[in-house]
Amino acid sequence: MELKGKTALITGGGTGLGREISLRLADRGMHIGVGYSRSREDAEITAEDLRSRGVRAVPLQANLANTAECARLIDSFAEEFGRLDLLIHNAGTTRFVPFSNLDAIDEAAWDDIFAVNTRSAFFLARAAAPLMRKNGGGQIITTSSIAGLSAGGSSLPYSVSKAALIHLTKCLAAALAPDIRVNTVAPGLLLTRWVEGFAPERLDLMAEKALLKKTTDVGDTAAAFVMLAENESMTGQTIVVDAGLLGA
Repeated sequence: MELKGKTALITGGGTGLGREISLRLADRGMHIGVGYSRSREDAEITAEDLRSRGVRAVPLQANLANTAECARLIDSFAEEFGRLDLLIHNAGTTRFVPFSNLDAIDEAAWDDIFAVNTRSAFFLARAAAPLMRKNGGGQIITTSSIAGLSAGGSSLPYSVSKAALIHLTKCLAAALAPDIRVNTVAPGLLLTRWVEGFAPERLDLMAEKALLKKTTDVGDTAAAFVMLAENESMTGQTIVVDAGLLGA
């Protein structure tokens, strides 16, 4: 897909990986809706940085744990940009709890993690599909995790939510074909504010365990999203970018 002049909505687009994806897509001429839940200042700063690259950029707030907010976010984007070519569901949440501590996970934690990480991906896609099809289709890319491909990660429900998101991505690819492609990127350990809940010793151990003996580069991960956005022959795929941590 030619990206210049097209539009993208990126949930969690103002910080960390989402910000890096936003910047790279803006450099290719895409107009960006910077989705955020609570990080308003970060989203506004990112939007300003995007506008300095010569594209339109607007911060858009939504609480994706609320199903109605997913549809409202798409409606808000449509009002601002008139079309939607690329939806990147990058927002996520977790709890930092060892897998063995089952008693530390309650029903509220399960519901919140699944609502943001998995359920919202479905309702965002459902709301976005008609808008995409008005201009011939588009693409959806989700941010999953290698935690969805192995028994690891910040917590047990987080790992399960990402496994479900990977399968949801495959199912949406089948449901929305042939005019909307759906893929996912599964990053490894990214040194963003996301990992503030990990002890430094655990971060060092994970970096040492990876085949490349380092953490996953945020820029390399963002580049995978750009590659998928431009590629018109891939759907239902999981692209792993993890410095070899999964294969260790």
